[in-house]
Amino acid sequence: MRSVLFVSLFLALTLFVLLPAGSSAPPAGNLVTITPLGSADGEFCVGDRALLFEDPTGVRILTAPGRTVRGSGDPRIAPVGSIHVVLIDHAHTDHMGDVLHTNCAGTATTQFAFPNEGNAPEIAARHNSAMLVGGELPDFLSQKIKNVLGTSANTASCPAAGLDNLMVVPRTSPCVGVIRGGTRTVSTSSSGPGVKITTIPAFHAAGAPRAFLDNPNVPVGLTGYSGTETGYILRFTNGLTVLWTGDSGLIGDWATQSDFYRPNLAVVHAGDLFTMGPAEAAYAVNRIIKPRTVIPEHMNQVSTSGSKVSPGTKVELFRRLVHPAKVIIPLSGVPVYCDGQGNCRQG
Repeated sequence: MRSVLFVSLFLALTLFVLLPAGSSAPPAGNLVTITPLGSADGEFCVGDRALLFEDPTGVRILTAPGRTVRGSGDPRIAPVGSIHVVLIDHAHTDHMGDVLHTNCAGTATTQFAFPNEGNAPEIAARHNSAMLVGGELPDFLSQKIKNVLGTSANTASCPAAGLDNLMVVPRTSPCVGVIRGGTRTVSTSSSGPGVKITTIPAFHAAGAPRAFLDNPNVPVGLTGYSGTETGYILRFTNGLTVLWTGDSGLIGDWATQSDFYRPNLAVVHAGDLFTMGPAEAAYAVNRIIKPRTVIPEHMNQVSTSGSKVSPGTKVELFRRLVHPAKVIIPLSGVPVYCDGQGNCRQG
């Protein structure tokens, strides 16, 4: 017994010595890792939308890469081929990605390699990802991927085998799959557990901007029809269940979704004017969704300075109004670790 205790103590001390000062080892256990991919390391910036979810089985899901993920070659999503799913709730430029923000305020930008196709389709094309989307986005995104690859071959439809609509990853080519209220399962094995992805309603606008249309002969002031906007339910293999509102005003539909799926983590878009404001989002969290943890997104502000929430910001107001859920601010590059009950910790 003494020898076992000695070995355990020795290993713990060795790990402590080997870790650089100020760092910490990732927590052990069956956890989902969520990494915000924003404009500035350690900050929450104007255009930040993107989250990288990593299931314990290895399935990696990127949401809304938009204007802050530096295309398919961004080292934060390396290696190429490791992003298994790209999720886009609608085709607006801040989610699809028309320019790359090179500062936190979003006032300095540079073009992507395929500015008329969008950042998200380029990432999916190069990573052989599945784009699992609602509305009328499947044909639209299929053409975008085809344009990026410069091929005459149509983009494949994603497999959906059996009762669970199973798709095995990684893939050797990109695909697009429709989800209009149903559920698809993504797994690294045809017989193992998988991540379940479901679309849910959202209240927003979903027209594809003129800049992304292959045929620009749309009357000035109008956009291309791309169906209705959506949110997502993500159910991970460890039990973590995420309600990702997408861009939406306050809606009661989340009560139904919460009753059925029992989300223990919410990702809420709360920047006001284009989505819910902080007060509406806090109400949704406190009274409708009732998760254990919440991550605010889409604040459209420089919300932090030195990794600390700035006074007078919308995210400060949101954090003050939310109770009893734990609020985690999505600081770019700082991972969040969540267990199956929605208990999450940062860094």
